[in-house]
Amino acid sequence: MQFDSESSPGFAIGRVAYLIRQGMAAVLKSAGWPFTPEETQTLITLLDAGRPLSMNELASLMIRDPTTVKRQLDRLVEQKFVQRSVSSEDARIVMVGLTRRGEQKLQTVLPLLDDLRKSTLKGISKSQLEATQSVLQKMQKNLTHRLS
Repeated sequence: MQFDSESSPGFAIGRVAYLIRQGMAAVLKSAGWPFTPEETQTLITLLDAGRPLSMNELASLMIRDPTTVKRQLDRLVEQKFVQRSVSSEDARIVMVGLTRRGEQKLQTVLPLLDDLRKSTLKGISKSQLEATQSVLQKMQKNLTHRLS
């Protein structure tokens, strides 16, 4: 069997993800934002959660290994965008949440990232986007089951 990378969804998704990351990096840099796209994704994930998360919850939501997330959090804590605390239910569990400063500063770049999202989706209908999201969620679920 010959492998055709042009028809492989994984290769196409990888290329799009790379271009989105490059776009995010450019937008964030032009705004004078001090964090990488990955660190910014960490902040957005915490904002979306609306509550502090354990390190494992955060890593799982981001589909990242906990060591990488911890490294990203170190910079975010240092800049006072995120704070760590001990879980009230189990002192062994470290909880991570946005600080007020982190949430306020994040609000300044979210409109810029939304503009990037809109330009990325230009010419794509709502039904095409919904179908794509459905397919990607199914692929993620299939891969998660296969890898667990």
